[in-house]
Amino acid sequence: MVSAPAPTLPFGLLAAYDRRFFPAARDAFLSAWTALPGRTALAAVRNGRIEGLGVIRPSSAAHRIGPLYAATPAIAAALLRRLARHAPDGTVSVDAPDANPEAAALFERLGMAPAFETARMYTGPTPALALTELFGVTSLELG
Repeated sequence: MVSAPAPTLPFGLLAAYDRRFFPAARDAFLSAWTALPGRTALAAVRNGRIEGLGVIRPSSAAHRIGPLYAATPAIAAALLRRLARHAPDGTVSVDAPDANPEAAALFERLGMAPAFETARMYTGPTPALALTELFGVTSLELG
């Protein structure tokens, strides 16, 4: 696996990968989210295929990582470690979905602890998303 700056990849690949985890296309948002100043967006790439994506951004209490998508917990851990290098004080936060128990187990193994819980809610039927590969939502406000 190779870690690459996400904005250097063909945007169509990033957008298609993001659609696996969010119930609607959000290309304009994703383009801005991965390239805004002060943020770092990394993709895990193997044989030309995206197998993970993570973005770290500054916030008031800690640097927040989200989204964090990965084909495996090992890829999620590798991306998290690489992204955490961009947090000057080393403090990071990830909004992990309860729909992926592997995410909670991974973060516990890495020494992270829950700070609060939320519930994912939908109007209408639950969308078919790759929840087992969703380790961190983009933000609690945006999903």
